[in-house]
Amino acid sequence: MNPVLKEAFNRIKPVCDMLMVCPTADTVSNFVNKITKLKKDVVQELQQYLLFPFITHISSTEIETKYGLQRKLVDGMRAVLERVTVNSFEMCMKIEIGLLQLVFDKDRPGMIAEIPEELKLSVMLSLTVLMLNMDKKFREKLMKTQVPLLAQAVFVAVHIAKLDRLRALRLAAIHCVTAHTGTHASQTDDYSIKDPVIEKAVVDMLSSILPGVLAGLQDVATCADNPGHGVIVAAIDAIHRILCITMHDKFLYKKSEYTADDFAKMYLEKTKDKVDTEVSSKKPKEITKRSPEWYTMAGDKLMLVTKSLIALRTHEHHKVRKELSVFCSRLLTECNTTMQPSIPLALDVLIALSKDEYSQVSDYCATAVSTYFSTAAKDAKNKTMDSLCENFFTTLTCLPRVLNNVDSARKLSTLNLLHGYIQVLGSEPPPQRVVSALSVHTNMQCLCNALLEAAALDADLTLLSTVATRDVLAGAVTDSPWVRPRCVPAGGLRRVAACVRGLAATRAADLLADRLMQVALQHKLPDAFLLLNWIGSEPKAPTSLIERILNLYIQEDMWYLPLEVGGGEAPLTSADTLDVSVYDPRAWHRDSVPGLYEGATETRYTDISYRTPRAAPPPRTTLREAQRNMLVSCLLTEGVGMFALTLNEHYQPYLMKVLCLVLERISSPYELLHQAGLKAVGSITAAAGHAGPADLIRCNADYLTNQITRRLKKAWDCESALQILSVVMEYSDVTMLDYMYGIVEDVLVQSCDKYYDRNLESYLQVFITFIECLQKWFKDEDNTDSKPPERGLDLLEDVREYCRNQQEAERLLDEGEPPGGGQSAEEMYREDRAAELDDAADYGDAVTKEEAPVARHLSVTAAIVRRCVRGAAGARGAAAALRAAGGGLRVLRGSALLLPLVHAAWPPLVHRFEEDDPIIMRWAIELLVTMASVSKDFIRARAIKEVLPHIYRFLKKSSRDSYLKDAGSSYRLSLAFALQLCSLRALPRLAPDLALAREPLEDAMHSVDPYLSKKQPKPLQAAAVKFYETVLEYDYGAAWHHLRRLCRNDAVLRPKDPSLAPVVGTPFQPKNKNYENNIKLIFNFEVS
Repeated sequence: MNPVLKEAFNRIKPVCDMLMVCPTADTVSNFVNKITKLKKDVVQELQQYLLFPFITHISSTEIETKYGLQRKLVDGMRAVLERVTVNSFEMCMKIEIGLLQLVFDKDRPGMIAEIPEELKLSVMLSLTVLMLNMDKKFREKLMKTQVPLLAQAVFVAVHIAKLDRLRALRLAAIHCVTAHTGTHASQTDDYSIKDPVIEKAVVDMLSSILPGVLAGLQDVATCADNPGHGVIVAAIDAIHRILCITMHDKFLYKKSEYTADDFAKMYLEKTKDKVDTEVSSKKPKEITKRSPEWYTMAGDKLMLVTKSLIALRTHEHHKVRKELSVFCSRLLTECNTTMQPSIPLALDVLIALSKDEYSQVSDYCATAVSTYFSTAAKDAKNKTMDSLCENFFTTLTCLPRVLNNVDSARKLSTLNLLHGYIQVLGSEPPPQRVVSALSVHTNMQCLCNALLEAAALDADLTLLSTVATRDVLAGAVTDSPWVRPRCVPAGGLRRVAACVRGLAATRAADLLADRLMQVALQHKLPDAFLLLNWIGSEPKAPTSLIERILNLYIQEDMWYLPLEVGGGEAPLTSADTLDVSVYDPRAWHRDSVPGLYEGATETRYTDISYRTPRAAPPPRTTLREAQRNMLVSCLLTEGVGMFALTLNEHYQPYLMKVLCLVLERISSPYELLHQAGLKAVGSITAAAGHAGPADLIRCNADYLTNQITRRLKKAWDCESALQILSVVMEYSDVTMLDYMYGIVEDVLVQSCDKYYDRNLESYLQVFITFIECLQKWFKDEDNTDSKPPERGLDLLEDVREYCRNQQEAERLLDEGEPPGGGQSAEEMYREDRAAELDDAADYGDAVTKEEAPVARHLSVTAAIVRRCVRGAAGARGAAAALRAAGGGLRVLRGSALLLPLVHAAWPPLVHRFEEDDPIIMRWAIELLVTMASVSKDFIRARAIKEVLPHIYRFLKKSSRDSYLKDAGSSYRLSLAFALQLCSLRALPRLAPDLALAREPLEDAMHSVDPYLSKKQPKPLQAAAVKFYETVLEYDYGAAWHHLRRLCRNDAVLRPKDPSLAPVVGTPFQPKNKNYENNIKLIFNFEVS
């Protein structure tokens, strides 16, 4: 013994003796502290001496129930084992047996002793360290001679991982299993054992215990109570480490040449009586280990392990899915022959996970699949393709049942698998198996049913929602709000679209599209049109196929589906037309058209001829049918735009057919159909290479104006023409105004025809759009309301002015000068008479300047206003008529045509204020504000007498309804609240424009007073404050005096002029605290 070793031995010997004699927690801790200070080579030489006390005590029965001390001893032993390489086989056996005795109990369930989990954890860690730090030759000997002991250790570790719940213990147990089977990460290099001798010993040992080990680890991985992902990942890692090293293809014996002895042996085996050579009829013990028969048997049984792990492909954590993909990839590359029954299952998992949302998983799986098919032999590849094709149709058959389940993860996984199948089968060079398989009617029916179920859309009442106003320049929507999947979870619809586009890129696209078009024609299913849109948006789809779908879409009976519930034209009566037999299109038949000779066509109203009879009236539309038709219409419109992006230059022949149809959609009152039209026109614009929709319309202006003119001449196309015209005007600029004048004038004339009264709303929409465009193109420079000059906020300035004027009058009276400046009454009479004679002698020979001609846009606007004034008095379209009239009056500001139109619009306006319809009253108030702004005091007297009292009464009455209606109240969503807000916001504009003063202004302030209370809704309070701020600028004295009376306080305001008396009461401090904050806001005081 060298001096260094002897010195270390002398230092450690007392500690070891104390530990041997008196094993306590302190002595163990003291021992560990001493060991950590020794060098590793010293510990290596003294390992047997250092480990002897621990080996003795863990096998002793004296501390059998002292679990805390046992744990300390096991941890101390591990501290030594971590610093040495075990060089004694006998000592290794004693440690292994001693540790196993602590946790093994054959009388307990699972044969696991009932000891604390902390002690089990220490034992598992120590056993793992022992196996990892064992000398190479002893490990080999242990693997060859002590298989039962290793099997017991593996059995105990697997059951601890299954039965216990401590996460650290379960992970330690799994690592203990891999350490005892020679597959631990530190014992292998890239999952393989480099030493062939050790590898052979490991494989021989594992072949004896393989089914039990993998079955236990499978239970651990698939346990439903696994918290987190760490245990599952460790279990899958252990499974593929143990399985792939045992079932590796390189260990399967393959004979390259056969001799006569082999044939003789085969003949003898067949001729033996009562001997069955089938593997399934033999007992496992009768099969030679690692023989071809054994590998066949093992592959069949281990398929159950693979099948149970497939369920983990839908696990929520991506690391679990990544480890599962590693397991499947190793099966394909390392066990392709021995695990042949599991290969299709592993390939399914990799195909499904190649579409995973995490790139680490999807990239790994995609690479594994491509590598497998690129390296596989031709026969094996064909066999695999056949198997995948069968699995593809099996998945299609199961897809409707899966989608109608509640498991979203399973739905996405199945869709990912379906997409992967299509990609793999579609990448096959012609002839493709999927094409021949889909040529069978039952297979195509199965595919269509599955895809229709996956693309099923949900319909609700929001599909039929309408909008009062729209803005085509707001921009198109980027998504498809009308597409709401019924069965597929969020994100799954993109996967369904990818599946359909993948099929569209194959030679089976025509077969699938023909079947879907047949379903679309027969049943008008939105799901079929959604699938056709996806087919047509695939760039690799045949151009002829996309054109066939587009031709189907733009058919009249397909494009114009009834969208109104209870639709169908009501027959005209004598109240609607002068002669029902002439004007009623439904009363005509092909053989009884009045006033027509053979071969003629009546194009003014009906387009009926002897060659083209009028179609029968459509049946009444139910709510469900209307919702379905709305979905179909939105999908058709969206599809037209999608096909434009796909066809590009091939779309030009369809542009003229489609453009008017899409513009009709943009003008639709239905919100979703309007958005679909905007999206479609944006796609068409991009496909045609235009800068925007306005540029597209400008380049096709001649065609559009021709279409509008032609359609206006036909009653059945009149509404379509009006819709197109409305959108064209919104997208146009002033350069297209010359095109519009004639069309708008024709519309004006036609709108007066009683027959066209059914399209009144469309006519009014055209007028509104035209006027809005004129306002945009001809901005009125004088459109800014002139505000009175700023006045000082000195209340007593008016009093001082009054005093000065009174003093001046007294001074003039004191001077005694006559009122006529010294002239007598007779002199003044003669002077006035002479002036009258001079005026009579004036012959008026002055030349008056000829007025300039009225601009054409003003004359057209005046005609529109006159038409809208007549429409404002009717029952239908009154709100739109009032809106259009108000816009026209703003265009005519400052024109000589303005005041006559204001005068003509007054009677219907007054009539509308006498009604109770909140919507019409809102637009009537807006028209009143416009008339006051453009005509000022021209309507002052009439407004004060006939209109303003209605507004005041409504505000006073509705203030009680809005009291205490906070932000959560349903009252804020009512039309009455909107009308209150509109009225309050109109008064600040009406007061200065109508020059309200004294009693009228006082009445206006009285009607607004209740809305200064903090118990009113916040928007109404803000509008009331704004009103008083405007009145303060307009007439400070009146507002100050009114608010002073509203406050009713006793505060004293002392003027600066000593000749004036103090004023009792100020408008700043109300007695009613409900008004306090808003009063301060009016005078710009700080609000607490």
